[in-house]
Amino acid sequence: MKKLIYVLPLMIISMMPAFADTNTLKIKTVKNMYNTAVKASSNGQDFDTLDSLFKYSDRDLQNAVALSRISRMSDDNMELTECHSAYETLIINPSNGFAIDEAQNISYKVLSNGRVRASVKYTSEYTGIKDFSLKCNGSSCKITDVLNSEGDSGRQGAEKLCR
Repeated sequence: MKKLIYVLPLMIISMMPAFADTNTLKIKTVKNMYNTAVKASSNGQDFDTLDSLFKYSDRDLQNAVALSRISRMSDDNMELTECHSAYETLIINPSNGFAIDEAQNISYKVLSNGRVRASVKYTSEYTGIKDFSLKCNGSSCKITDVLNSEGDSGRQGAEKLCR
């Protein structure tokens, strides 16, 4: 009986770091994606940040990114399609006026629903947010969706509006 009293708390404690590690891993994944996007943007590449998102996404989100890109290419004649709203949700830069490499600070936190929120501060007056759903397996995570400040899903939008 005494052994059970000692073993049970140890089992509970050993399970707690797994949850903390998953949250840490989620934040690390989103942070790495933003670092990749900032670096690419400052080098004159990946202006819409979709290349960076694609690298860190699961297959379903990669397909949504590809769908929105195809539509974006057809939007070049300035006649925006419905798919453009999905494209706007998928880009990880929550600002139309600033490039991602102009951000003064990007902070990250795990929300109660398990999503990661990136708060991108551009000026003292403007901070934009993007939320990310992730699926983790072992020691890696993949982004499964991008949501705008209204909670609209970029993946669902692309699947619905870009086909």
